[in-house]
Amino acid sequence: MMSKTLDFSAPENCVCFNLRWVARKVTQFFDAELRRHGIRPTQESILVSLDAKEKWTMAELSDWLGMERTTLVRNLRPLQRDGLVKVMGGGRGNLVELTITPKGREQLEKLMPAWRAAQSAVVKTLGEQRWSAVLSDLETAALALNK
Repeated sequence: MMSKTLDFSAPENCVCFNLRWVARKVTQFFDAELRRHGIRPTQESILVSLDAKEKWTMAELSDWLGMERTTLVRNLRPLQRDGLVKVMGGGRGNLVELTITPKGREQLEKLMPAWRAAQSAVVKTLGEQRWSAVLSDLETAALALNK
């Protein structure tokens, strides 16, 4: 059987559109699972990252997450307001340091079963081998385009 050749100049085959569309759908799926814990998927990623290291600067975390700093600040505000994240420093020329609080770690523990359920459902839908290959391909593309 011959594979169909895609017309990559056609708008419906746009790489950016399709990746963003899938990202929105996956985010909506995870959001439905995490919503009952009062955390959005983007905030969960921040908490997981903050939990992995004692302290981050705003610049380090922004780079690690591949997130614009203004977007990171917008996602940090409710986490800081709720006492899940501590933001220290700032001001003219000073580094901003971020840490997860004990309350943030507790919240992360509570929401991890919901995250694991969502993760398992998506991986099961795609298949482990397929997801592994997609993940590898996405990483290759991201690294190549970051030059």
